[in-house]
Amino acid sequence: MFSKSLLVYLIFPLILISCVDQHSTNKVVKKQKTELDSLKQMKEKSKEAKKAVKVIDKKTEKIEVHEKIVEKYGEQWDFCNCVVKNDSINNALEKTLSDKQTDKLMARWEYVDTKCKEFITAPNTTPEQRAKHEWKVKQCLKNAK
Repeated sequence: MFSKSLLVYLIFPLILISCVDQHSTNKVVKKQKTELDSLKQMKEKSKEAKKAVKVIDKKTEKIEVHEKIVEKYGEQWDFCNCVVKNDSINNALEKTLSDKQTDKLMARWEYVDTKCKEFITAPNTTPEQRAKHEWKVKQCLKNAK
């Protein structure tokens, strides 16, 4: 009798533990399914968001930027004209000037600045773009002399 009751005391906790364990497993599985569903929903929303984003090629973007600048500041000068004018102003700033000359030069710089907004706002962020920009500047200055 003692061995049967001992056996019951040992088996009952094992059954109880296995039931609790099964319950915990079910909770984990449900949680994982919920997380998986949530991830699927996020993925679908991401796809929808990508579709909603307007894709603009660089040429179209450049035209739109140009139009906005012209609308705000007026007709713009070409690249080389801006390079030559800015170089001229920089060279003049290196000289000793009177207050009157400095004021006149600053007024000229402000005018050139409004005519060269595209030149100033053009991005050259990669080393290749910077090198290309530098080469174009050198060519403009060389051709101006």
